Amino acid sequence: MDEKKIEYSFDAQSVSTDHYEHVADIVYDTDPLVEKRLLLKLDCFLMPFVSILYLFASLDRSNIGNARLGSFEKDLHLQGNDFYNALMVFYIGYMICQIPSNLVLKMITPSIWIGMTTIIWGVCSTSISAATSLPGLAIARFFLGCAEAGLGPCVPLLLSFWYQRHEMASRVSVFLAASTLAGSFAGIWAYLIMDNMDQVHGLASWRWMFIIEGIPTIALGILCLIFLPNYPESASKYWLTAEEKQVAIQRGIMEGKNKKDDSINKSQIIGALIDYKTWLVASINSGAILCHASFSIFLPTIVKAMGFQALQAQLLSIPPYITGCIVLLAVSRFSDRICQRGLPIIGCSILSMIGYTFLLIGNSIPLQYTGVILVACGVNPIISLGISWLSNNQQGHTRRGVSLSGANMFAQVFGLIGTQVYRDSDSPNYRLGHAVCLGFTMMTIILACLLRYILARENKRRDELYGPAKQNNTVVADDDDDFTENTSFRYIL
Repeated sequence: MDEKKIEYSFDAQSVSTDHYEHVADIVYDTDPLVEKRLLLKLDCFLMPFVSILYLFASLDRSNIGNARLGSFEKDLHLQGNDFYNALMVFYIGYMICQIPSNLVLKMITPSIWIGMTTIIWGVCSTSISAATSLPGLAIARFFLGCAEAGLGPCVPLLLSFWYQRHEMASRVSVFLAASTLAGSFAGIWAYLIMDNMDQVHGLASWRWMFIIEGIPTIALGILCLIFLPNYPESASKYWLTAEEKQVAIQRGIMEGKNKKDDSINKSQIIGALIDYKTWLVASINSGAILCHASFSIFLPTIVKAMGFQALQAQLLSIPPYITGCIVLLAVSRFSDRICQRGLPIIGCSILSMIGYTFLLIGNSIPLQYTGVILVACGVNPIISLGISWLSNNQQGHTRRGVSLSGANMFAQVFGLIGTQVYRDSDSPNYRLGHAVCLGFTMMTIILACLLRYILARENKRRDELYGPAKQNNTVVADDDDDFTENTSFRYIL
């Protein structure tokens, strides 16, 4: 690719989206007030929208843990490992649909794909209320996982169309914070439903929980079809002004993001699948997802095992989630400010390691509960930072989408394992489960250190070969180009 430099003094008509694919370095000057207004619109509309979607996704996948404290297992005649098998099938569906989902997102608009899958998982979640045995429960959970694959890996890709690299971690954290809020919301909601709605119209309280949490999801999916923004190039005038739209396009150029393209680039798929960053980040996130999956599902059970009653356990599961949400947002914001991903991941992993150590060795309720809070504070930021780290260092719609979904698919294998680490035979201390999670947390620290070292070494090599990268320059690559060969590109550490 021939390198050339173009300077832009920005005005609303100066950028044609049909003529920027082969620009290597761009220095540009946008109106900061217009850019600030654009970010405000994105933060006030796009982020709350996708976060509410993820809140309900988290509720619908993990409320089975709250249902277990009622008559759920008795009513469905679950015995032995039946409950754990029902947990596992969700992750099987979620895992196998990751890459296909992000590829379909390219072929149809994000609003249509995310909206359709949201409606489907709302139907699947609601249908669990009608289950009478393990087969019906397992089928609903499997397709629930398939449908939720249309949200989890797709939204970070959608956000990358709108936000720049140094803005991604704090936005992904807002999206994922919905999961921690869902945990606290689920505890309150489950408490109210189980305390007040048992046998209303002849239905057990856990059945009402799936109905009440599933129906709003269907409504959200319909709203998504109508209102969710897609790409800067196709933004409606009712959503963005002409100036804001051009700034959004220009920011994409500055980040090396090529224009919206419905085609599937095979070389980009191969490039993503053979890229070591994809699988190192996948391995880093695998430990965090294992811990998160086990934590979100079994927290009420773990707290109950400390000696509390079922309804008390529901309420005591709320503070860890709230604290974890605050730490998630703060750490991700700090990560964006220092433009670092590896060091915050290592710090949060150490926090989780201390928490699991307290759970493993603790015999007193205060020490164990402190461990629960530390785990909640450490696990969630790792997932957010890992997603941002991978997205920051990939380019091209296809490559970024396949890399994100491939890494998430691999990590979800360990989410599946996470549903199996806490067994009734290990109660009330669950030391085996805590030990497994502690081991995976230590693995996360080692791999994060390794990836950061490799990327830092590569940046140093590029500095020695090409000289320091110019601060105001960036990469613009066509979807067919290898952006990592551009002399201006440096990895985010």
